Amino acid sequence: MKKAVRGKPLNGVDKLINQLISSVRYKVERGLGTLKKDDGLARGRYLGTRKLEYEFAMSGLCFNIKKAVNLSFQERGASKMRDLT
Repeated sequence: MKKAVRGKPLNGVDKLINQLISSVRYKVERGLGTLKKDDGLARGRYLGTRKLEYEFAMSGLCFNIKKAVNLSFQERGASKMRDLT
């Protein structure tokens, strides 16, 4: 994303690029915010880049599976998986 500097606004092309990026970015940021808030990814549990990457990948995988399960239950009429139990 491009950012305007003081006294020099963005041109039309840069504004269009920012709009295209923001249409995808807000969806990604919402998912990352949920992972940080609900799954404790605000701080890493492990030291080292590789271990943190694995932790984040596993949390993302579980997030996607949970989301898919909840979507399949919504199609069946229950609002969430917890409503069936």
